[in-house]
Amino acid sequence: MVFEPGLADGPVLVSVVYHVAPDDCAAFIEAMDRVAHSRRRTGALTWGLFQDGNEAGRFMENYLVGSWAEHLAQHHNRLTTTDRGFEDRVRALLLPGIEPEVTHAFDATVGPVVPRTETPSV
Repeated sequence: MVFEPGLADGPVLVSVVYHVAPDDCAAFIEAMDRVAHSRRRTGALTWGLFQDGNEAGRFMENYLVGSWAEHLAQHHNRLTTTDRGFEDRVRALLLPGIEPEVTHAFDATVGPVVPRTETPSV
């Protein structure tokens, strides 16, 4: 089911999966350190970078934001040109043709997140 979050819904766990060539892993981790500072500066409460133990070059970035409104502000109000440059450096290290996979998860114990409703056909 797809959710349409309200601005106050949260906290929000943002997860981003990256695929990196094995020779670029050290540079990727170093570049992600700058992204970590950016995420925290723009509102992340926690941040972590994890390497998949079963797939070389697969990394998972996870960070927690207080609400959907806070996460939207990260994208639209708080991100600087310098922050975008850090993200561009990370993207340059990814395997060609494989975009990062982003998911947004909402705390199921706080809810409810309202399910998206379909417009009834007339």
